[in-house]
Amino acid sequence: MAIVSAPYTITGTLGDLIFYVDQDNVNRVKTKGNPGITKEQFKTNPIFDPIKKHGKEFGQAAKKSRIFRFLANRFFMRAKDVSTAGRANKLLFEVLEEDTANERGMRTVENGLNTKEGVNLLVGYEGNRSRPLYKTLKKRGEWNPKTETFHLPNLSIIDDIEWPENASKVHLAVAQSNWDYINDTFETAYSEEVVYDKEDKTIDITLKPEKLKGDKLVLLFVFIGFSENYKKKIRPLKRSFNSVIIQQILKHNPI
Repeated sequence: MAIVSAPYTITGTLGDLIFYVDQDNVNRVKTKGNPGITKEQFKTNPIFDPIKKHGKEFGQAAKKSRIFRFLANRFFMRAKDVSTAGRANKLLFEVLEEDTANERGMRTVENGLNTKEGVNLLVGYEGNRSRPLYKTLKKRGEWNPKTETFHLPNLSIIDDIEWPENASKVHLAVAQSNWDYINDTFETAYSEEVVYDKEDKTIDITLKPEKLKGDKLVLLFVFIGFSENYKKKIRPLKRSFNSVIIQQILKHNPI
């Protein structure tokens, strides 16, 4: 009986194929009216080609997404949920699907990222889907390409931020990351992290990350987190209260 070899679990029916999870939690496949198929049949029968092609492409997307999640790892370690990795895998597969130069089974994330449509799919990716940044930070900041700074003017600490119940301080920072997605390398430059007490005041915030050396695919990450006063110390709240997002593409030079 054939075992499905893919970085994800498949269940349901596809044509004459039935995908299921057995009592040993093994993902298997069989044909309708047949109690099972052999590994050799799965390997050689062309009826299985679509699922093998899909598995190959999804595996490539999952491998690339591991690097993608490290681009601003300092932020994602502080703001993520249980679906972060799975959503990144799905996102990179959607990018791969923008590769129109190759046939199914041969498409690549790299070719997808070389398209405007593919790279724009990255914008809006949230580290913590349960706390989307647009709800946590109600005012949108803007990037100034001339000064390479991020501005949040006239931010009301009370009204423009959705405060968790126990939070007493808010933390804000940005980062720009240059991703060479062909060679699987990247560099990330973080701004200083500014911290403000929960009080009724309005401030102008300017954040300036360090300069990057490269400009292949430069992404802007925006982070907001919270902490509380605890026994004369400052204790960070759990990452489920924090938010990080890819706000925009700063530069894109297809490779």
